[in-house]
Amino acid sequence: MSATGHENVQDKPTAMPPSDDQEISIITTGSRKASRRDRIIDEDEPLVDTTAKLTLKSKKTDRAKRRVEKKQKKVATSPTPTSLLNLPAELLQEIAGYLQPSDVFQLLQVNRNVYDFIQSNESTIARDIIRRRYFVLSRCFPLPVAFENVESSARPSLLSDRRQDMLQIHKKPYQHVKGIDPLNICTCMSCVFSWNNLNMILDLSYWQKNLNEREPILMIPRGTAPEWNRKLLEANAAIVERAMDSRLVHAAILEKHLKTTVQTIFRTFRGRKTVHPKRLYHLTLVEAEKETDEFLERSGPPSYEFPWHRDNYYGLEAYVPNRKWSKEQERWLYYAEGLHERDLEWVKQRFTPNVTSVPVREHVTEQLPRPDSKIQL
Repeated sequence: MSATGHENVQDKPTAMPPSDDQEISIITTGSRKASRRDRIIDEDEPLVDTTAKLTLKSKKTDRAKRRVEKKQKKVATSPTPTSLLNLPAELLQEIAGYLQPSDVFQLLQVNRNVYDFIQSNESTIARDIIRRRYFVLSRCFPLPVAFENVESSARPSLLSDRRQDMLQIHKKPYQHVKGIDPLNICTCMSCVFSWNNLNMILDLSYWQKNLNEREPILMIPRGTAPEWNRKLLEANAAIVERAMDSRLVHAAILEKHLKTTVQTIFRTFRGRKTVHPKRLYHLTLVEAEKETDEFLERSGPPSYEFPWHRDNYYGLEAYVPNRKWSKEQERWLYYAEGLHERDLEWVKQRFTPNVTSVPVREHVTEQLPRPDSKIQL
């Protein structure tokens, strides 16, 4: 700088404009931004999936893996059931409870193992069958009580002369029912009615073919006792006596009467006419195919009168005794339960003789038929 305070222009460098012959280098920092065209081209390239399942390794996964392997090994080694008897006893018993009594009797003929199983569980199987299929009929047709099962204090009263003379009207032999044996079966009024009812429905079932085909039932002249009728009554009485020891036989009797009732209802229905009654109990084909007595719980005519002769079979639609319809409750009331005990008390109060010992016929409890025997019900 000069003394006068002015800068020396020559001492300061000045920028000269580049000439045309001079090369210029431009240095840039950072990457170049891709154009839109470049991005579209990159997206069209095929993608390679390089993901892979992670290997799980922990104590929890090891325990779960061992449990699965143990379960698979157990299933592979357990024997597959190849027959009905390989199933658990509880499951077999449950299956048999859904069958009909006639089907169970057919199973008795399979082999000895099936026979032994059914005989050992016969009471439980019959109870389930009756509860599922014949809940109504079982309360309408109770079994009579064997005389040996009557309390000893009531036996002299039942066999007293005055008591037997009073029963003459009920012991009068019917043509379709065998007379009751007082040394084998209790003769209180409830047991007498039970004996007559069970024998009668077996006889009614026997003549169903004649009724369905509208053929007359064989009539027996007064004062005669043909051999064929005696054998029929003996066979029916033997079945009832077996039912007193076997609930499965009792269920088979109820099965027969249910089929008889269904056939009679459909037979007596007059179909499409100008004036025709409604089908009894409003029974439908679907309900009939179920083969249960649920339809009998509907309202219908009561059965107060016992069919005392085979002529009564022609006009009989449904014989379901020991109940009455309650209009207030709109349901059937059953009064057979407990009737035997009340009748015994009444007999003891009025017909107690001065006898301490009463002969009792030896009673042998029957078992179910052998597998090689034929069952006829």
